[in-house]
Amino acid sequence: MNRTTKQITTLTGTLLGILFAGTIAIADDMGNMNGMPDMSSGMGHTSSVPTVGHGQGIVQSVDQKAGTVTITHGPIREFGWSGMTMTFSLRHRSSLKFLKKGEHVRFDVVQDTQGSAVITKIHPEP
Repeated sequence: MNRTTKQITTLTGTLLGILFAGTIAIADDMGNMNGMPDMSSGMGHTSSVPTVGHGQGIVQSVDQKAGTVTITHGPIREFGWSGMTMTFSLRHRSSLKFLKKGEHVRFDVVQDTQGSAVITKIHPEP
């Protein structure tokens, strides 16, 4: 190998080493994105916990087949919702068998990825 070829090989190796080290440094800086809302260092998911709304209302109907309950509820401030009548699906369908029309209930609700309201906990109001 002649002197020019050795110099080019050495220069290329040095440049590749610098480029590689810079890439690692940039990736390391991006690893902690805690200061950014709704961001995570992982790909394809977020580490944020969904907002849980807390409501109370009166059961209007229960649809065992559809797995839903319709409730007239008061305001749910966590979502900025005013009082209204809504049909909710339940995360645990087994809860449906304990609900009765006219019953006063308290419940926790989240919004799924499509924006639908899903009750995660529900129980009769004392």
